[in-house]
Amino acid sequence: MSTDLRLSAWMRFGQPLEAVIGNYSEIFDGWQAGGVKAIVVGRMLFAGADGKPMTTAAFDPNPEVYRDLGVEPPEPPAEKLPEKRAQLTRALTAARERGFEIYVFCPDAGQGPGGDGHALADETSLAARVARIRDVMEAFPMVDGGVLDGPELGYEIAPGHRSNIFEDMPDTLRAKATSLDFDFDALVAARDRFNQRLHCLQPADIDLRAGAGLLGALALFDNDPDLAAWFAFRRALLMDYYARQHQALAAMPRPVRIGVGSRLPCFNALNGCDLQAMAQRYAFILPKLYFYHRGFDGFYGTIGRYIQTLTEWNPALGDGHAMKVVEALFGVHLPWVTSRFDLELGFPEAFDEFVAEQTRSMLAAAPSPQHVVPWVEAGREPHHGDPITAGELFRYLSAARDAGLERFLYHSHTHLSDSEWAVISQLCGEPWHTGKAGYQPPDDMPWESQSKRS
Repeated sequence: MSTDLRLSAWMRFGQPLEAVIGNYSEIFDGWQAGGVKAIVVGRMLFAGADGKPMTTAAFDPNPEVYRDLGVEPPEPPAEKLPEKRAQLTRALTAARERGFEIYVFCPDAGQGPGGDGHALADETSLAARVARIRDVMEAFPMVDGGVLDGPELGYEIAPGHRSNIFEDMPDTLRAKATSLDFDFDALVAARDRFNQRLHCLQPADIDLRAGAGLLGALALFDNDPDLAAWFAFRRALLMDYYARQHQALAAMPRPVRIGVGSRLPCFNALNGCDLQAMAQRYAFILPKLYFYHRGFDGFYGTIGRYIQTLTEWNPALGDGHAMKVVEALFGVHLPWVTSRFDLELGFPEAFDEFVAEQTRSMLAAAPSPQHVVPWVEAGREPHHGDPITAGELFRYLSAARDAGLERFLYHSHTHLSDSEWAVISQLCGEPWHTGKAGYQPPDDMPWESQSKRS
């Protein structure tokens, strides 16, 4: 393992904003010493006077921005909270003077009403999103740009999951499918056949085909040409949206840098993302190096749900055969996972190579390593996953670094623990330790979110 290469850390803060902007000088001192080069702030919402989180916008909308794009502005906040606004401005101005890059997380938050169509196809909805982003960029001229969280399509199969792959193709996409030269009814029928096939898998079929590469995986699902078209449509739909969004953002009066996120590269064939197409249009890409079990958005958690769901749907399957299906669908090889209990045992040394492989895929999609800033999280909150230990965090960040990664975005300062900050500072800057004077990681700060999911 290399020891002379330094990573650069980015740090998200927000939810709540108040905890940082009220003590920004000491916090920024600590972050800079620990190797933080950029901050990602937001959402740009304060708690109201009643203490209810994320209810009060940090600025008033500029109606002219929305008129320019032909959409209605959101309502201005009833509470102005001038002291908090002044604190936020002082904090961001100080960050700029210190040389931090500054990005706003979800600058589209609080957008005005969109249109009646599907969000990925409706031009009014896109204009409303872009208008809010422009409004935020103009309200905070010291920021460099923004980080958008999505959109993406589903990749989970567990019934009721918020990212269910079988529940993201409503009839409101019919016209868009036609415009992209796809037969909507054939796509829906193929999706339903895929669902049905996942309910009637046999061990012998899996043993025969699942390990035989791409064509074997297609054979496992009956060589269905419309199924291949369904996956192609998902990519075409999402990349069409990102292209239209990029075009609209590029027309803003003030040039800004916008980054866009996704899951790990191995998810992309399912969720419609194309990291290379995204990296060609946007300033940087932010795939999620989220590996924790349970919760949501974590790699082990998704694998566990697939195993659970496939064995429930197919009583003849054991965990090992379900895992073969997972490997075929995601294009991964995880020989240490033969049962769902193996996911409880953490990350063996072989996992480091998987991290390196996914990192190399991210880097291959982008013009340079400077265009890749993956999210990193240790699992506990806000995504409700099982905790990743400091040792595991150090190992997988080191593996990503040794594969060529240069920077990452930590999510989030609100839950940063002593051990996590010790790892980050060790890899990125001046090593920090418990008891050191000055900045202290907050750990276990109450997380402000109305949805408890962001």
